[in-house]
Amino acid sequence: MSTRITPTFFGPLSIGIVLFAWLMAALAIPALPSRIPTHFGIDGSVTATGSPATLWVLPAVATLMYATLTALQLVPANRLNVPVTVTDRNRDQVYTLAHDLTRAVRLGSLLTMLGVEWASIHATGRGVIDTAFYVAIVVPMVVMFGWIASFIVRMARA
Repeated sequence: MSTRITPTFFGPLSIGIVLFAWLMAALAIPALPSRIPTHFGIDGSVTATGSPATLWVLPAVATLMYATLTALQLVPANRLNVPVTVTDRNRDQVYTLAHDLTRAVRLGSLLTMLGVEWASIHATGRGVIDTAFYVAIVVPMVVMFGWIASFIVRMARA
């Protein structure tokens, strides 16, 4: 049985998300008003505003996340910290799963950042964030934490 559970398209999809984040900002910024919401209170009200140029921060952070989590895959398998005891019998499976986990976390993190960017653009003009903001952030996070749990279970069973 194969231990690979991250589809091969996770890598290209992650790159696509980063590129799409830059494209979305480039297309949105010219159409935005001179002041946009940059921070929201827990109740969804705008607590800070700024220039539309501040929207560039989100794709920049996504790019940094992509680079960092991709570089993590270069760490030798025996240097990874895993939540199970590694034995001669399970070593290959556990380390393969650990590297696949970094790919899944990268994708989930990038989807969450894309959700934040989309929701921030969506909130401009409304003066508050709405349910779409929370859905755009919570859904990718739930998926990502589900992936993390499934990897930990698979590592424990390896």
